[in-house]
Amino acid sequence: MFIVELCRWFFLGLYNVFTIIPRSFIIGIICIIDPKKGAVLKYKGKPIIPTIMLGLTLTTYFICIFVSSRWYVQKLKINYLATDILSSTEILEKEEKEVIKQENYIPNGSDEYTNISFMSVDFKELLEKNNETVAWIKVNNTNVNYSVTQHNDNEYYLKHDFYKNYNANGWVYGDYRADFKYFGTNTILYAHNLTNRSMFGSLIWCLKESWYKNEENRYIKLSTPYSNTVWKIFSIYTIKPEVYYLKTYFSSDEEHQTFLDTIKKRSIYKFDNENLTTDDKVLTLSTCSDDGKKRVVIHAKMVKAEYR
Repeated sequence: MFIVELCRWFFLGLYNVFTIIPRSFIIGIICIIDPKKGAVLKYKGKPIIPTIMLGLTLTTYFICIFVSSRWYVQKLKINYLATDILSSTEILEKEEKEVIKQENYIPNGSDEYTNISFMSVDFKELLEKNNETVAWIKVNNTNVNYSVTQHNDNEYYLKHDFYKNYNANGWVYGDYRADFKYFGTNTILYAHNLTNRSMFGSLIWCLKESWYKNEENRYIKLSTPYSNTVWKIFSIYTIKPEVYYLKTYFSSDEEHQTFLDTIKKRSIYKFDNENLTTDDKVLTLSTCSDDGKKRVVIHAKMVKAEYR
């Protein structure tokens, strides 16, 4: 009976929205054109303007309550889902790990990254829950510690969670062009900037001097069913929405090198004069700024990798 009553009042409210507002709008126009006529309009012996204003106020109030409640519940679901996945996933971090395919190991060329540990994730259960799981990402001293999904477009996971249920808060996902087995020239990850700093919301912290000057924060760890990798940040910035930094294909080495030089120069901080060549693989994280008018962008290059 509760569900029946709830549905009845919901549709009654919906009916009022579609009947009261248009009628009140027309009456409002009449009152503007002819104030004297508006003054004599009454409803059940009472002036109609205050009645209309009360009706509109109540209608708007209940619509806002409905939308806000729905948004809040979806955010709670995302937080619960992220916690549940994290607690049920085996994540290991070691400095040394056996490399099964030695020929696929990507050396870093120096001893600089020897003490930077790999992150290794067991993807068996994750893939059973969602067969579009492609990776797990962790960014130090942020809330970014999530599984990564990938669909055949860049729209689906903007409004679907890890279990592929509709949720306006979305999930962390890779660009549909990305290759999470061998990685291409520019592997791009997206997620919403949520006000509770879940998903990629905490990447806004990376713009703070106290964060990017901390050495341990400069390494991003990414684990896939095929490999474990470490990426070193070389550029952080905000920019108006554009597609340039989202390029994944370059017609020539010259164009590619220009791209690398450009995204490096955009950085708000000069990271150790990190050299970039067309042989480097780049990881890009992209989300909205708090006001939604700009994009927060982080670029990192692969410095260490092992294949399973």
